Amino acid sequence: MTLFLLDTTTITHLRNGHTKAIASQMTHSEPNFGDVVAIASVNVEEVIGGWLSFLQRARTPQQQASGADRLNNSLRFLSRYPLIAITEAAVARHEALRRMKLNVGRNDLRLAALALEIGATVVTDNIRDFGRVPGLNWVDWTK
Repeated sequence: MTLFLLDTTTITHLRNGHTKAIASQMTHSEPNFGDVVAIASVNVEEVIGGWLSFLQRARTPQQQASGADRLNNSLRFLSRYPLIAITEAAVARHEALRRMKLNVGRNDLRLAALALEIGATVVTDNIRDFGRVPGLNWVDWTK
């Protein structure tokens, strides 16, 4: 069994109907396959935080309605997946990785730290950043 953690870009690909990513997810989500496809609290912070920020800046009724609709759709989409929360050990691992100056974005590094702590594989097409993290298992479902 493999635990796959989706990065936020992969979540976007899945929401937008990327056929190869969806096919890979379906393969790994089959009940008899035994793998688990999940999201992390980092993803929820990014996706939901983005729409909440949009709503706070919305000035017109159309912007407010559009933002509320997108927030609603995002919550529904994210609720399809098991949610893995950041742990204290992952926070400590993040700090250790940050000190290594790997030139990886904060949230990507937080997701990588969680994956390393729980033995998960990150699903991403951002090989440039995630590939810099020592010992991290990753896979690209878009190829």
